[in-house]
Amino acid sequence: MSTKDTNEYAGSITSFPAFPRPNPDWSEDSKEHPGYLVQGLDDTPGRKAYLIHLEAKPGKEELLMGFLRDINAGVEKEPGTGPWFGTRYSKTTFIIFEAFPDADARHTHDGGPGGRNFLRSELLHDMLAFPAQLYRLDVLHGKFSVMFGQPVTTA
Repeated sequence: MSTKDTNEYAGSITSFPAFPRPNPDWSEDSKEHPGYLVQGLDDTPGRKAYLIHLEAKPGKEELLMGFLRDINAGVEKEPGTGPWFGTRYSKTTFIIFEAFPDADARHTHDGGPGGRNFLRSELLHDMLAFPAQLYRLDVLHGKFSVMFGQPVTTA
């Protein structure tokens, strides 16, 4: 399987790495975003999301769970961020899914109390096996009226 995947999207040909990244490592860490790599299109119309893959170093799982709690506390202060989920797939694999009404709200989150946690590059290097993989997504469809079996009410 090739690590490049060519897609027709948003009226142009773009090239993305395979999803998810098959073999990321710290050699790919960028100076622009130390501790994480951002992939996917930005600023297209419509609802947006991030899917973020975080792989803890063995023994750093509790530290990463605390990092997720810190992000969650921050996004609680961001009116344009939500829903937000910090999830665990395996002992060392964690995923964040967060959604936004549009690209502007996602940009606001990036510099907001939740997103700023990813500026803690020393912590990211200490607890992660490889840079966090941030995938920019377009939300095409969704069910917004029920959350964990309960009707969602708007105030």
